[in-house]
Amino acid sequence: MNQRVSQLDRTRGAIIAAAAEIIFGATNPDDITMQAIADAAGVSHRTLYRHFPGRTDLINEVGARFDVELGERSGITDPADLGEWVDGIESAIAFGATNRETLRRALIVSVSGGEFRSDRDEMYWRLFRDAFPHLDESEARHDYIAIRHLLGASNVILVGERFQLPPEELVEVIGRSIATLLRDVEERDAEAAEVGS
Repeated sequence: MNQRVSQLDRTRGAIIAAAAEIIFGATNPDDITMQAIADAAGVSHRTLYRHFPGRTDLINEVGARFDVELGERSGITDPADLGEWVDGIESAIAFGATNRETLRRALIVSVSGGEFRSDRDEMYWRLFRDAFPHLDESEARHDYIAIRHLLGASNVILVGERFQLPPEELVEVIGRSIATLLRDVEERDAEAAEVGS
């Protein structure tokens, strides 16, 4: 039985490795097919689907593993509250700015993936709402989306490259924008709390 489990683990690992290679190397999303992944892993289409019932399941697995690796390499962990999230922003941007290929991979996975990114977003959204509980739901969503956009991998890659900003300047610009937005949100949350009292 142990040999069978070991073989299943090896096969699953080979599939994930092949999928990661194809996902991260693809220039066209249409190239990320289950058949291409099966071929690259050296398994049958049937074996691939036995391990991963669908493309989204496989991409989520690649993304989740990459997320863990990214956290380990960057030293960035899941925050316990909004303050910790904001404090980690600078190191996240700095890591991304100096590790553009890694960040490009994160962007590909975030665009391609589904559930594991949704879970991460839910965590950040809860942190944001816990910090600003008095804001109207719609207003809070708009503010949260703005912050997430500022922190997006595409910003660090595209803005940094487009305007040829060195990492330290990119960290400063994005950090300053987030701090300004958070001050404004904090003021509006306090006003909403007063009105609600």
